[in-house]
Amino acid sequence: MVMAQIFCWCIGFLTLSTIFDVIPHLHTQHFIENRGQWDRRIVAVSASGTVVVERDGLLYKTGERWRRIPLDFDTTIGLSAAAAAVNYYFPHRSAEGVRMFTALVLQRQGRPVVTLSWQGTQLTIHAEDTQLQQALDTHREHFPPFGALRSSGTAEITAWGIGGRFVGSSGRDSIAAMAIADGSVFVCGWTDSPSFPGASGTSSGGRDAFVAKVTPDGTLQWATLIGGTSDDVAYSLSVRSDLVAIAGMTRSTNFPTTAGVVQATYGGGDADGFAVLLNPSTGTRQAATYIGGDGSDAMRAVALGSQRLAIGGSTTSAALPATAHQQQFGGVQDGYITVLNTQLSNRIWSSYYGGRGFDDIRGCGWLSDGSLVIAGITNSPNTAQAIATGLGEGSQRMAPPDGFLARLDANGQRLWGRYYGSDGQDSITHLSISPRGDILVTGFTNGTNTAQSFIADAQAAQNNFAGGESDGFIAVLRPDGTRQWGSYYGGSGADRCTGAAMDAQGYVLVTGWTTSTDLELRHSDNSALAGAEDIMVGFFSPDGTRRIASLLYGGSGSDLPVGIGFLPDSSLAVVGTTTSTSFPPLSGNNAGAMDGFFLRLQSLGILSASPSVSSALPAITTAGSQLRIISPQECIGATVHVYLLHGVLVAHHTLDHEETVFCLPPGVYAVTLQCPSGAVLRQLVLLR
Repeated sequence: MVMAQIFCWCIGFLTLSTIFDVIPHLHTQHFIENRGQWDRRIVAVSASGTVVVERDGLLYKTGERWRRIPLDFDTTIGLSAAAAAVNYYFPHRSAEGVRMFTALVLQRQGRPVVTLSWQGTQLTIHAEDTQLQQALDTHREHFPPFGALRSSGTAEITAWGIGGRFVGSSGRDSIAAMAIADGSVFVCGWTDSPSFPGASGTSSGGRDAFVAKVTPDGTLQWATLIGGTSDDVAYSLSVRSDLVAIAGMTRSTNFPTTAGVVQATYGGGDADGFAVLLNPSTGTRQAATYIGGDGSDAMRAVALGSQRLAIGGSTTSAALPATAHQQQFGGVQDGYITVLNTQLSNRIWSSYYGGRGFDDIRGCGWLSDGSLVIAGITNSPNTAQAIATGLGEGSQRMAPPDGFLARLDANGQRLWGRYYGSDGQDSITHLSISPRGDILVTGFTNGTNTAQSFIADAQAAQNNFAGGESDGFIAVLRPDGTRQWGSYYGGSGADRCTGAAMDAQGYVLVTGWTTSTDLELRHSDNSALAGAEDIMVGFFSPDGTRRIASLLYGGSGSDLPVGIGFLPDSSLAVVGTTTSTSFPPLSGNNAGAMDGFFLRLQSLGILSASPSVSSALPAITTAGSQLRIISPQECIGATVHVYLLHGVLVAHHTLDHEETVFCLPPGVYAVTLQCPSGAVLRQLVLLR
C-alpha cells in the first residue's frame, strides 16, 4: 500500500523549458476573461495571476499579501483583444471562446469608472473620478513588479500559427495524406525531386512515392522513397505504433514488391494499385504488393486494424479477386476494397462496390467491432448492384455524382449503404473514425440544401450553399449510418473540405482550401486571401451548430491542405501541398516548383483531451500558491505536466504518492494528468 505523503516542488522560472522553440517570449500581459472557468465572482485575471478583477473590486498580490481596492461598476468592456480566443475543457463542462485583452474598461450605468491597461508588462490604472484616482495612487507603491514575474520562458499567443516547414526539394513534391501516432506526424505523397530531403533512396524515374516522419517541431526524422521506372504515387497512409501502411497507384512494371505477398507482379493495363508496409522507427520497407488487374487500378484508401489491413480504391479490371459482398464487376469503373493480413501475404476478403456508372472509394476506417466503413464518390443509380440499402436516410441518389458510404461486417458482408448528396454535384474527399466511433466525412458540393437535408441540418453553423463553384462540407455520422449533424463550410468562391479530426468531447476540426474573399473568419491570423487558394481551418461545436473559429493561411500561390490532427500537447498539425514561395508561420522557403508543407497551430482547445475522463482520476485542488493532487490507488504512477497558459512546460513528475504538492508562483496554469490506464484529466487552475 502506498503511504500518503506530501512533498512540495518549488519551480524556478530560470530553468523553464519550452515545448517548441518557435514560441515567442512574452512582451505583453493580458487580462483573461472569466467564462465559467473560475469562481463567478471573478471578472478577469491577468496572465500572471497577480491581478484579479472581481465584481466589486480589484485584487492584486504583492509579496505574499493580497491587497484590495473596492470599486463600484456593473459592466466590463475588453479592449485590444489578442489575436485568438482560447477554449478550456474540463471533465464535465467547457468554457469556449475565452478572450484575452490588453485593456479593460469598468463601467457603471454606461459611464467609465476605471480603465486598466497593460503597456508591455506595466499595468496602468486610470480613474475618471479624481478622488478615486487619488485613492488608487496610494496603492501604486505596493504594486508588484509585473515585468519580473514572467520574464523567463513565458510565451504569448500573438497568432494561432506557431511554426512549420516546407517538405521538398528542387523539383515537385506533393503531400497527399497524413496520420499522427506516438507524437509524430507521418505524411505520404509523391516527388520528382532528384534529391528528396532525408530519403533513404534515390528517384528511380518518373514520380516516386514517398513517406516521411516529422516531429512536432518540424524536424524531419526520416523519409523513404519507393517506386519503379515509371510513375508511382502514394495517396493514403495509416499508422499504428509498430507499423506504417501506405496505398497508392503505380505504372511501374518493376515496382519493388517483396516475396510472399498476395501479388508480386504487375497485373497489366494502365496502372495498378499498391500497398507498402514500413517500420515506423526507421522507415525501412517490410512488405510491398501490387493490387490490380488488366485495367486501370488505383488504391486511394488504407486503414490498419489490430490484425488486418483494408485497402480501397477504384478499378476498371473485371477479374479482380472478389469473395465477399459484391463478387461481380458492376459497371464502367467500380470501387474495390480488399482486406489483407498485416504481412500482405494473405487476402482475407475482397469486394467490388459499384453500379453501372463510375464509383470510387476514397476513404475507409475500422470500427471497434471489426466492421469496416467505406466512403467515396458515385454516379451510379440505385439499381442492379445497389449503392444504398438498409437505411431510409440517403436511400436515393439526388443528382450525379453523390457521395456514398457503406458498412461491411468482419467477413465483408454489407450491413448498410447510403448516398450522401444534394440536388447538385457532391464528392466525399476524406473519411476518418473518431476515438469514440463517430464517422467523419468531408467533401465539397455545389448543391443547395433540400427537404431531405443531406448536406446540412437546419440549425447547422452554415445551413446552405454560399454560392460559387463549390462549398466544402463536414458531416458526422453514427455507426448505424444515420447522420448526427452536417454543415456547409464556404463562401462565394470555390471551397473544399479535405480532412477532419474529432476530440473526446466531440469538437470537430476541419481543414480545406478556399478562393472565397467573403469566407466567414473568426479569430483568424489573416483577414484576406493571400493567393489563388488558401488554407482554411474550422473548429465546430459538438452539435455542429457553431463554428467557434475559422482561420486562414497561405501565400501568393496555391495552398492545398489534405489533413489535420491533434498533436500530444493539443496543438494542431495541418499538412498539404503548396506552390507559394513562402507564407507565415512556416520557416524557410519553397525549394522547387511545388513542395509539401507542415503547419503547426496553437490548440483551438488548449486543454482538449483525446481519452475519455474517468471518475477514478485524481482530484486537483489549489490553496494559495500550492497545486495539490490527490491520487487514488489506480492512478499511482500517473504522469503530470504543468504548463503556462501558452504552452511552456514548467513542471512534470510521476505521481508515486497519494498526495503531491507543487509550489508555483502566482499565475494561470494548464495541468494535464494521465493515468496508467490511459485516462486523462486536463484542468485550468489559478494560483494566487
